[in-house]
Amino acid sequence: MSSASEDPEGSSDETAGGLLDESQWPITGLHHVRIPVSDSWASRDWYSTVLGFVPVLDFEEELGPTGVVLRHPIGLVVGLHQDPARAVSLRGFAVLSLAVADRQQLEQWADHLDTRTIPHGSVREGHLGPYIEVPDPDGIIVRFHSGPAPYSEEA
Repeated sequence: MSSASEDPEGSSDETAGGLLDESQWPITGLHHVRIPVSDSWASRDWYSTVLGFVPVLDFEEELGPTGVVLRHPIGLVVGLHQDPARAVSLRGFAVLSLAVADRQQLEQWADHLDTRTIPHGSVREGHLGPYIEVPDPDGIIVRFHSGPAPYSEEA
């Protein structure tokens, strides 16, 4: 097996720090997030009514729905794919974290969830700032975070 440091020409896809050269291998953004669910239509309705996602595509086969694609007004795309076994294995795990401006907006989200009787945790302090957790219909956690995303200088 060859590594970048063994390249006799001195050319490499990696920089000295071990990271890819962004100019050669650019990433332009997040394309979509894929989440397994036990019932794609029930989850579609939950992500739409609770979080404001808009359904853009339903996938169906002869035996029924197999998945849906949702887009949020901010541009985030989420694919909900019918896969009950994987959905069960992710119960209690935070798969998706959505950003809000500040702690006040976290409190506003908590109030919004309360008025809709949607179960959620209280505002908590975490390593990445204040957050609340909201379980989706399968118990997979959606987090709302406030504060900036971390950078390597802060690690």
